[in-house]
This record gives sequence, C-alpha cells and structure tokens, in this order.
Amino acid sequence: MSERIRKNKKVAIIYSMMNCKGEIIMEVSPDAPIFYLHGCGNKSIVPGLESALEGHVEGDVFSVELPCKMAFGPYNQNLVIEVAKEELTPFIDDFWVGDYIESLDDEYMEEMSESERFFKDIEEQQEPHGYIIREIRKNTVILDGNHPYAGVDLIFNVKVASVSDASIMELENGYPKESEEYYEDDDYEDDDYCGDTLR
Repeated sequence: MSERIRKNKKVAIIYSMMNCKGEIIMEVSPDAPIFYLHGCGNKSIVPGLESALEGHVEGDVFSVELPCKMAFGPYNQNLVIEVAKEELTPFIDDFWVGDYIESLDDEYMEEMSESERFFKDIEEQQEPHGYIIREIRKNTVILDGNHPYAGVDLIFNVKVASVSDASIMELENGYPKESEEYYEDDDYEDDDYCGDTLR
C-alpha cells in the first residue's frame, strides 16, 4: 500500500506555479524536485500547499488555488523603507533597481539608525529576509522586504514524486538531507523539531 503524506513523512514534489492569469511564474523540474518534511514548518513549501498535500500518495497529480495569505502572505507596506545610501555603501558596490540584498547581520543592523523600524518588522516575522531595491534616489534607496510574490493569489499544479519515512537525523534536524537547511549549524530552535516522537 502506498505511503500517504502525513506528519514527519519526507515528501518530494514537482510543480508549476501560476498567477491568476494562468501565466507560469515558476517551475520545479522533475530532475530537481522540492523535498520537505511534512508538518515540520519547512520554508521550502508554502502553508496552503502543504495543507493541500495532506493525505496524497506518490504519483498523485492535482491543482490547488491559494489566496495570498496561504501562499507568500499579503503585501506589507511596513516592510518598505527609505535607507540612506551611506548606510549601505560599505556593503554594496553599486545600486541597481531590482537587485536583491541578502539579510544583514546583527552588527550591521545595530548601526542602521534610520532602519530600526524596518528590521524590527522583519525580525517580528521570525524568518530570514532579503531586500529588493525598488527605487534609487539621490541620497537614499527604497528597499522592499516583501517576498516577490507577496500579495499574489497563486495556482499550483502539483505532482507527488515520492513519499517516504524520514531518517532519525532528518527528524532531529527538522529538514530532509536534500535541503540546504539540513547542512546549517545544529543550533535549532524548538519549532524546528518535527514531532512528538522526538520529545
């Protein structure tokens, strides 16, 4: 009997992601499926898609429409802020609209007096963020901390590539070994641990 997707199962999926106009904006190749541990809060899958996968088995194909709040979240205007160029120039060689800036470390955040509210908002979301340069002005830069698809309702066309038992190490780490997070240091928060079986 085929394994069904439930908490602590390791799942591999392939999918295409479309906006409500039917335009494909992202595709996951069958040669490089997305792996995640079901019910473990992995960031590689949005909440609505994970919920829709519950109970499915390997080989299942389905579509699901997700409102933005169940995908990448609503657009948050508080995550858009104007920052002085001089605060960024020690870390950025040149400014281009659309460039992505990686999350900044705590020491740098402490130095950015004008940006305290921005980074506080990011921290309260309890997930790492990068920032997109939306506009370049004479002495300042407009940064946007929203996910590129925040505020967008999405359609996922999904195929379940595999469903299997996670290893003890994967369950302890909270991520499948195919995930980059698996290889990060071992200082995990409690929420990163999967389940009652490990407590």
